[in-house]
Amino acid sequence: MSIEDDIEQLRNELPWVYSNPPHIMEISETDEISIMAADRPDKAVIIGPGGYIAGNLSKKYGKSLSITAYTDQLIRDFRKEESKRACSTVRVKGDHEKIVDGLNNLLDGTPHREDVTVAVALSEGRDSLATAILLKDMFNVKAFTVYPSDMILPRHVRDSIDESVQKLQIDHEYISIDFSHIIERSLEGRIHPCGHCHRAVTDALLQECSKRGISSAAFGELLPTGSQSLRLQGDILIINVPAFLALNKKDTTDIASSVHLYTSYTLGCPLLKAVHNRYPFMKYATAKRILREVRAGVLEPGEALKYLKALL
Repeated sequence: MSIEDDIEQLRNELPWVYSNPPHIMEISETDEISIMAADRPDKAVIIGPGGYIAGNLSKKYGKSLSITAYTDQLIRDFRKEESKRACSTVRVKGDHEKIVDGLNNLLDGTPHREDVTVAVALSEGRDSLATAILLKDMFNVKAFTVYPSDMILPRHVRDSIDESVQKLQIDHEYISIDFSHIIERSLEGRIHPCGHCHRAVTDALLQECSKRGISSAAFGELLPTGSQSLRLQGDILIINVPAFLALNKKDTTDIASSVHLYTSYTLGCPLLKAVHNRYPFMKYATAKRILREVRAGVLEPGEALKYLKALL
């Protein structure tokens, strides 16, 4: 029997079937089984209610299963083309030109090393760690972690960062800044800390780059894809690397897990958790941030549900 036959047999084992057979465009079998469905509804049929079909397929063949939708691939390819367009429209010269050439080659799957320094914002999250991993063999990576206080970056998080940079063998430093105004206003319920924290961290890293003569700063942002993934701010070239490469959360998790295993679905620093405890309505602003990633297609609904369950 073929894998398509197995899928149909498993569908027939269900107590009710309200769907047509899925449109499967491609199946490849190596160390895992990769199935390309035409669209998300076809993908849902292959997964089955509660993962029944996908789980039984994986069990029968003794292999992990990767199920993707061709429509998602179309969006990813379009975003990559938009990233290429951004490379051609941003006005660069010198080191910036070398970096843009390197990024173009990374998009094409033909990366090569450029002797130029790129600062990477490292937060211990999977997106920023994946960014460092992707760039470390292409550029001279200098990683920075903004350290406001233990309430933002506790000791165990810094230990994890230290362990990761040691494994990667990249230069790394902490930047100490004053977050007291953000912490105070957050604990008073006047602001949600995440947006203000993000801006402060970005500004601190860009100031550090200017002070040290580093011409480019890389961040682990997933959402600002295409034309928003690459920009000049003053003399600093800012690269949102996962967004530039049209990666999703599963991609960055897989990349980062080669250095540090990520299994938790909890969100935020101790400050955010304190804000949630004092002002439960703030959880909805955090939930909205999760749903933005679902809307953009960089976070699967099932993954988002796990984050939301942990949050709410």
